[in-house]
Amino acid sequence: MKKLIPLFLVFTFINIFSQEYHFDYSIESQTNQIKPNKEKSVSTTFYDSKNNIHLQIDKYNDKLRGVIYDKDKNLRHSFKVTESKGFVTFEYIHTNDFNKEKHKDVANGDILEVNKIDSLQYQIIGYKNEKRTKKRFSALITLEKSKFNYLVIGIDHGKSDEMREKVKEFLDPNSIYAVKRIHIDYYSTGYSYDSSLKITNVDFSLKLPEKLTIKDFDFLGEFQD
Repeated sequence: MKKLIPLFLVFTFINIFSQEYHFDYSIESQTNQIKPNKEKSVSTTFYDSKNNIHLQIDKYNDKLRGVIYDKDKNLRHSFKVTESKGFVTFEYIHTNDFNKEKHKDVANGDILEVNKIDSLQYQIIGYKNEKRTKKRFSALITLEKSKFNYLVIGIDHGKSDEMREKVKEFLDPNSIYAVKRIHIDYYSTGYSYDSSLKITNVDFSLKLPEKLTIKDFDFLGEFQD
């Protein structure tokens, strides 16, 4: 099992900058896929706790790309990531603007159910209908008390923000929590996996050029440069 990117890095940036994202935590995820095939992987994302923004590192054909999706602005920023002799360079490539596109989430009508197992474990179920006879997914979330708030529910679903708010209703308002582990079963696709998260402090900034290069989204095209 090979880590996607080292935790201790030196970051350099290319271009004239305007907007800046500051990342203060790294989240290392160890994922064991159970179905349809058994696979293990380790990945690292970086987290801006002030603005609730992630820098996701993707790998395809041995090429690395860094991606920031700014949900408030509906913009997706891509960076070429180069590793060499212990240094990592992030070079801005382009931005995808989704403001003009209309996305219909087929799961918007799902009914969510959150059950408390104990003070640090919660079950979340997404039902496809109001009768709650067909499940889209179920998840077991394990929390831990933390120095900073990280209630990011890593479920591929349009109502992940609503899930977080429903879990928060059960929590002690005088304590701070972070997600430690999550087990998910997607009944619609047949995927099941278990992920454990390790959170550490970092301190670096990533900046955008003054003039953004807008391109249509193309996943494979991201890795052509």
